[in-house]
Amino acid sequence: MRIVTVLAGDARAVFPAGAWDRSSGFDTAGHAAHARAAEDDEASAILGARAVRLPYFDKQYSRGGDDAEIRAAILGAVAGCDVLLAPGFPLTHEDHEWLARLLIGDLESGRRVGLYVEQPYTARMKATPKALFNESGPWEVLPGGPADQFAKLRACRAYKSQIEPLGGLRVLMAVLKYEAQRGGESISWIDDS
Repeated sequence: MRIVTVLAGDARAVFPAGAWDRSSGFDTAGHAAHARAAEDDEASAILGARAVRLPYFDKQYSRGGDDAEIRAAILGAVAGCDVLLAPGFPLTHEDHEWLARLLIGDLESGRRVGLYVEQPYTARMKATPKALFNESGPWEVLPGGPADQFAKLRACRAYKSQIEPLGGLRVLMAVLKYEAQRGGESISWIDDS
C-alpha cells in the first residue's frame, strides 16, 4: 500500500513559511516539508504503508509545476496500483478540490478508483456525503473494527503539526464518532469493475 502526498513540498526550500505553516510553528517552507515528511513516515509505518511524497506545494506557495507535470508525476507514483483513492467530499479545501478535478478521468484505465470522504472536514460539518462528480457512484461504508479505528487514530496523531492547529484530540474524536455513527469510512467508487 502506498500513500501519495502530492503537495508534500520540498525540504530544501528556504523561502519563508506560508500562513498555515507559520501557524503550525514553521519558519520556512522547507522546515514544514521536512517535519511533515517525518510525520508521513510515522503514520505510514503505523498503517503498514509506504509514504511517497511529490515535491509540489500547496496553495500557500507557487505549486512548483503545472497541472500536466503534476498529473504525470502522480500517475508515475501510482503505477502498478490496482485500487486508488482520491479526495471526494466535501472538497471545501481548495487544494483538495484542485487535486480531485485534476485526477478524475485520468486514474481509471483498468483499476478501481474511489473517492473518499475527507476528514476532519466532513465530521465538522456533520454532513452526509453527496456525489460531486457525475462519474462517481453512490457512497458506501467500508466497515472497520476497533483495531482499524485505533490504527487510524494513532496514524492521525502522528501528524502533530497539522492536527493540533485543527483542534487536536477533540477533532480526532469527532472524526471517530462520525465514522462510528455511520459504521465506518465512506467511499464512492468511480469504476466499479
